Amino acid sequence: MYDRKGHRLAGLGIGLALLLAGCGSDDGTGVRNVDGTQAASGSGTASGSGTASGQAAACKPVGDAASADATIAVELKEWTVLPARADVPAGTVTLEARNTGQDAHELVVVRAADPASLPLAADGTVDEEKLPEGAFVGEIEAFPSGQSCTGTFELPAGSYALFCNLLETEADGSKENHYANGMRTRFEARG
Repeated sequence: MYDRKGHRLAGLGIGLALLLAGCGSDDGTGVRNVDGTQAASGSGTASGSGTASGQAAACKPVGDAASADATIAVELKEWTVLPARADVPAGTVTLEARNTGQDAHELVVVRAADPASLPLAADGTVDEEKLPEGAFVGEIEAFPSGQSCTGTFELPAGSYALFCNLLETEADGSKENHYANGMRTRFEARG
């Protein structure tokens, strides 16, 4: 006998499993294209291609904003990363990223003294695999224009780089590197 309800539930379960598998956590290694595919690393070639349309998945908040000691607004737009303040007391900090630009953007947080001197891959993006041990703090994955997304991170006293590390392929085939175009800034957590 054919059990239509059982088949629907099984299909739903499989679909949910595939969805969850596709939403796995990012360990911060590598650069993503705007469409979520992996871009070239410093030692290989690109395995995917970005899109000029700037399509990105909806915001996926990182961490627990309710546990934050401080919240700082950070505006993302072509070609700047603008925190509301240049420093914050060390501790648990929520970065409230607002994408006011036209393209999708992400916000990567790395412990570093100078955002302009981070290790670069052959394509000019930050080579996150070559960062010093423990330098990668976390990131808010790429999200669309006109949206906001939060990331809550533990920031011990020190200097940090905030940047967008997306690489887009434009309709004419040219590459648009958000980091190289200036989407980076220094940020301090003071002790």
